Amino acid sequence: MAKKSKEEIFKEASNKLLEMFQTGAIPQAVGFTLIRRQAGHLKPSDNWSIGNQVLMLAGGSFDARGFKQWQEAGRHVKKGAAAIHILAPLTKKIQDKTTQEEKTLIFGFRAIPVFRFEDTDGKPLPGQPDYTPDQLPPLYEVAAKLGITVKFAPLIGNRLGSYSSRNKSITLSAEDAAVYFHELSHAMHDRMAPLKGGQDPLQEIVAELSASVLCEIQGISGFQQQSYAYIKHYTAKMGHQDVLKAIMKVLSEVEQVVTGILELAAA
Repeated sequence: MAKKSKEEIFKEASNKLLEMFQTGAIPQAVGFTLIRRQAGHLKPSDNWSIGNQVLMLAGGSFDARGFKQWQEAGRHVKKGAAAIHILAPLTKKIQDKTTQEEKTLIFGFRAIPVFRFEDTDGKPLPGQPDYTPDQLPPLYEVAAKLGITVKFAPLIGNRLGSYSSRNKSITLSAEDAAVYFHELSHAMHDRMAPLKGGQDPLQEIVAELSASVLCEIQGISGFQQQSYAYIKHYTAKMGHQDVLKAIMKVLSEVEQVVTGILELAAA
């Protein structure tokens, strides 16, 4: 029997997936395997708001600190390193005229510069935990071939994973292949044409559908229900209701992303 081409593999997997979406014959959803924070390994950013932790993650790091904080940890910021900025609330005490109780009022925010661990030199951090799972996801080697660094870190907010175009890095807070495939698809899509900043609906649909097709090709099941809900959410953000129509609109891009990943995997 002749070996199937990458295009044939894609069409077979995507057709199977589209049939599931169309008929509603989608396997029951499975839970994600989250990466847990290890006991005794706290850092200053663990006390930040979720919003500031997301800003740090978007900056391509899971440990950022102020200039003096790095000095106290025995490290120094590299010359020329650019800071990322978090937001600190500006507060003042007021007295409630009715209850006479003292309350704290937030009247604004100020930007505070912090620096990524990756932009510092010096002593190793004591007991720096390694969150790399025992079993790496399929196609893990493709990220390196794209020039992308993959990091594993505990969950920040509800973000299971993220891709930083600026820092060429993927951060994963879940061990599941579907999460990795989503971020890897963003990276491949970015290689094809620079991505827009933020959660662009079309880009999110391309990444999620690409991840779903890769799961089908790898024989991984149980993520179709989450994928359909994710795509439906971003379809609505575009002002549409027809999920299948939105999928058909990006299917050619999805094919390019998936076949590009498969070609790198085989290289």
